[in-house]
Amino acid sequence: MSNRRLKGRLEEKFRLDLAAGKQIVAGVSGGADSMAMLHFLWKNQINVTAAHLNHCLRGAESDGDEELVRNFCRERGIPFVCRRADIARISKERGLGEEACGREERYAFFAELAGEDGVIATAHTLSDQLETMLFRLARGSGPDGLSGISESRGNIIRPLLCCTREDVEDYCRREQIPFAEDSTNRDPRYARNRIRLEAVPALKRVNPGVEAHAGRLALSLARDRDYLEGEAGRLLQSAKISGGLLAEPLREAHPALLSRALAQYLAENGVQADSFLLEDGERLLKGEISRLNLPGEKWLSLHRGILSVRQNLPEAPFFWEFFLPPKPAKSALIGELAFPNEEPAVLWCVPAAEFEKNKKIYKNDLIFSLDYDTIIGNLQIRRRLPGDRLCLPGRTASRLLKKVYSEAALPAGLRRDAVIAADSLGPVWAEYYGSSSRNTAGAATARLLILLRKTRKENDSPC
Repeated sequence: MSNRRLKGRLEEKFRLDLAAGKQIVAGVSGGADSMAMLHFLWKNQINVTAAHLNHCLRGAESDGDEELVRNFCRERGIPFVCRRADIARISKERGLGEEACGREERYAFFAELAGEDGVIATAHTLSDQLETMLFRLARGSGPDGLSGISESRGNIIRPLLCCTREDVEDYCRREQIPFAEDSTNRDPRYARNRIRLEAVPALKRVNPGVEAHAGRLALSLARDRDYLEGEAGRLLQSAKISGGLLAEPLREAHPALLSRALAQYLAENGVQADSFLLEDGERLLKGEISRLNLPGEKWLSLHRGILSVRQNLPEAPFFWEFFLPPKPAKSALIGELAFPNEEPAVLWCVPAAEFEKNKKIYKNDLIFSLDYDTIIGNLQIRRRLPGDRLCLPGRTASRLLKKVYSEAALPAGLRRDAVIAADSLGPVWAEYYGSSSRNTAGAATARLLILLRKTRKENDSPC
């Protein structure tokens, strides 16, 4: 690994002005990789601070690593900052494995030193890339996981990702750079070590260039991921409305975009989705399930063509009663309401001709439409009550809504919260079921009673 190759990599990939003295915090463990990186940065007169976290896991060996890095920096005038962390104790307190806990502590330490304007350099190599990809493959990762270690993330750069471990060790020998050997790296109890000691040598016997091929595959998958994430973001924006997402454009999307759009939407609502949760989200959109429980006392609901994340709230009753003016000559606002856990809605009387002319404008907001002149007495918007029945158009007999919802396997929560519109003769419309035969609009309908989600100014007519 030559100076020229590393310097070119830094300038090309990370656009660092090497003459400008930009502050870099280099994570230095004492191993060959990080010592080679530190030496390169120092030799090219880059403003670098060496940061070493002593994990206190290997006793005298850990202290020896710390001393090696300290002496190397002292001899060359490199700023050196060390922190000791009892990873064994901290990992137990947090309920994390020692490896994951150590990673958290290291990056927190590096970020603290770098501040808002600094750059963190870590010494991951092409060999680490192959091992990471194999490790994730064995654990069941998808294409995003197989994209491996990224060349940069935020203010973190990985300048050695173009070099194998053999390249790095050759550089150390040529430049006479001391480095430490971590005895735990050969412990077969660790899965990554078994990959390094058994799987990688076997693959190299098949093709000595396997590391380079893995690097190209990781880069290709990362580019595909970035493109698909961008397209999924555009899909998500196109489906967004007040209160959630329109289900129809999501159903029409390619599965590769749909799963990513769902993941982005859930992340916006504080939910980190795994592949199983995303699969269930797609089932919800297809109508195979009607509700999906999420972490954090949340749930994903498909409700009147709108997909939304809801927060479980204490059960609250709802009831509204509206006086309907007799035969208004033009559009008239009857009133407004707000269902629990939902956006407000408005009740309008609209001439049928105007409704037909303009219904495309508000079709996504329409909850129900009924023949205005068939409503007897006042209109109630309420929860379902015992004994509620409704007769659909084309049917000769009414049916108990309780039985209808039960046969449809509607979840208990949705049955409880189902919205019912009723006049003095009984239900005229039931959510998840439809309007009654006596109140359904037809060719002779002069006026319509419509309930819309409130997405316009309060007194704007829908027509």
